[in-house]
Amino acid sequence: MAMGKIKSAWEIALEKTEGITIDKEKMKYQSDVEKARKAAGSYMLADKADDEAFITNLKDIDPKAVKEGLLMTADANISLPESEEGNEERFKRIKTIIAIASDNNSNALALTDELIGFLNQYPLHRKDLVEKMKAQYKPILDEKSEKLSKQYGQDIHLTYENDKEFMEAASKNLERLENQYQQTVRNAKAQLKQMIG
Repeated sequence: MAMGKIKSAWEIALEKTEGITIDKEKMKYQSDVEKARKAAGSYMLADKADDEAFITNLKDIDPKAVKEGLLMTADANISLPESEEGNEERFKRIKTIIAIASDNNSNALALTDELIGFLNQYPLHRKDLVEKMKAQYKPILDEKSEKLSKQYGQDIHLTYENDKEFMEAASKNLERLENQYQQTVRNAKAQLKQMIG
């Protein structure tokens, strides 16, 4: 009796898989997207950018898959820089990737330039915000230092970094700034994807 149940379950499983066929074209396309993405990833990480070698690596890949793979890589690499230094080469490579993906679409390249300019502003804007907050908070910090100096009978100089109130306010303001920038970056990425298709 149990054998019959197993057999019928096996037959049911076979019936369910009967209509399933492997879409070789889809698999090849996905493989091509992955190849393009890996080539772009290597290009982004290379010590020295070799545009010709990068373009050559993409020659034998389905152009539609190249576009998708490159867009995925560009999307992953378009992010807010941590500092003012060392972003130029990364942004230049992103622009090259977008130029290839968009087939040198002037609108896509103009938007990329605009986005790169915007990203370059972020560390400066962040630094400026911290300086302004410190300037506004200085009288409060001086007053706190003075009170503690009187209380303990010795000179106490508080720093911004060890003042909990300042650090909380700074953290909130910096988070708000980052969120505003991130939203604009997300919108620009969506626009780029639409332009490039």
